[in-house]
This record gives sequence, C-alpha cells and structure tokens, in this order.
Amino acid sequence: MKLDEKMRYPHPVLSEYSTDYISGEFSAEFTHRQTDDNDLVIESEIGISNDELRLLIEQKRASVGYFIVCRRTYFNHLQEAPLGRTEKFFDLSSLFGLVTLRPVVWTLGTVKDYQSPPIDSEFGDDIVLPKGSVIAMGPEFRFSVDPKKFKPFETIFSLSVNEKVAPGMIEVDPYQRKIEISAEKNTHRSLADMRNVTFGKPVMLSSVYMPVVIDVIARLQGGDTTLRSQRWYQVFEAKCDDLGIDPADGSVSPLQLAQQLLAAPLLGTITAVEKAE
Repeated sequence: MKLDEKMRYPHPVLSEYSTDYISGEFSAEFTHRQTDDNDLVIESEIGISNDELRLLIEQKRASVGYFIVCRRTYFNHLQEAPLGRTEKFFDLSSLFGLVTLRPVVWTLGTVKDYQSPPIDSEFGDDIVLPKGSVIAMGPEFRFSVDPKKFKPFETIFSLSVNEKVAPGMIEVDPYQRKIEISAEKNTHRSLADMRNVTFGKPVMLSSVYMPVVIDVIARLQGGDTTLRSQRWYQVFEAKCDDLGIDPADGSVSPLQLAQQLLAAPLLGTITAVEKAE
C-alpha cells in the first residue's frame, strides 16, 4: 500500500498533515543496526496522544506498526509494533538501497459510531471506520541499506606469511583486493589462533588492525589516490561515509580517525581482559 501526506480519506485520520483532528499526536522514532547473523534490527518507539484511538488499540479493534518498503527489491511489509519501544528483525539480504518506514494505525474490523472529541465537526456524529482503514499516520522515515556499509570492517583484511618480516612485526600491502597483513610463520600462526579465542577479536583490533588503518589513512592523507581503486576501499569508504569521516583530511590525526573507524578498539580490549580475569 502506498501512503503519502497528500492522501485524503472519507474518515478522520490523526496526522500532522491533516486537520481531521484539532488536537492529538501520533509520533514515532526509529533506529537501525545490523546483527552478526546478517539481520537488520529496527528499533521503534511509537506513541499516540488520543484516548479514543489508544482504546481501540488496547481493545484489539485496531493495530499499530509501520510499513517497511524497499522498492529496489520489491519488499513491502506491514509490521505490527506495539506502542512504546520494541525491536523487530528483518533479513538484510532482502533490502538494498533506499528503505522507507511509515508508522500507521489501522482498524482490524469495522468500527461503527466512532467518536472522539478532537475530531473536526465536518465528519458529523455518525462516523464509521471500515475494516483495514488507516486511522493514524506518521511521517515517513528514510535510510539506505548498503551491504558494504554493514559489512564487518575486519573483512577488508587478510593475513599472509612473509618470512622476510621480523618476528613479532607486520608489514602492510594495501594494493591488493584486501589489505594484506604479512608476518613471518610463527607470528602469522599466533595471529590466526588469536582470532579463534574469546578475547582475540578486540585484541586484534587494537594491536593489529588499528596500526594498519593508521598506515592506510596516512597514505591517503599523503595524496595516494591509487588506493581508491582497490576492492577493499568500497567497504572502507562506506564505513567512513556512515561516520561522516574524510580519511584524506590532513587536518585530523590518523590515530583519531582510526579509533573512530574501529569504534574505540582499546576500550574493547580492556573490557575483554577484565572479563577474562
């Protein structure tokens, strides 16, 4: 169902875009994030300040939720969501590009002789709300789903063996499909094993990946534009855009930018060590 602010109905609709109700509000706020299982989590907080509409919802004569629509993938779903704060999960693979959310309240059956004091007098006293009618509508929310943006940052790195590298040290080659981190055999084995233990990921982020990201940012700030043609740069750029970061901005410390991109990795390491004690 396509809804917009210009639509008019033969029954009253509570909306900031109409004067059907002289008072009252239907409000909604949304946030979104990705889980490790490749789900998109949408958190909603929905409220309504009209006693009669709230009563219809409480009596299960009406329901509340939101349309989630992605025209590029033909995804169109009416998701029930109760008043207050709640989380709903969606398959991220079914969404790409622009996603719109439209909060609504709709009737679950025909409601006869509906009355609410704030309704404009033009609707008269004999109001019928047909089954399936939208009776409250909020503003449209928009966000973009790009798999590169949600892809774990660690996926842009690869580990390789290079016996020319001194023990306990690493070298970086960003001119590959992934940013190649090389180390001699024993160091390489230790790094590979570290990724398989509970506290390994945060330790890798702060001790290995962060220095590498600093190196990459320093190259970009030094004017190396060839990095932008590498495959890994798509994920890197999407992450920067999402955080409002310009990695080539020489006025900002590469260390500060790297910590932002990796979500303060030192804090994660400290937390992991404290849990392990």
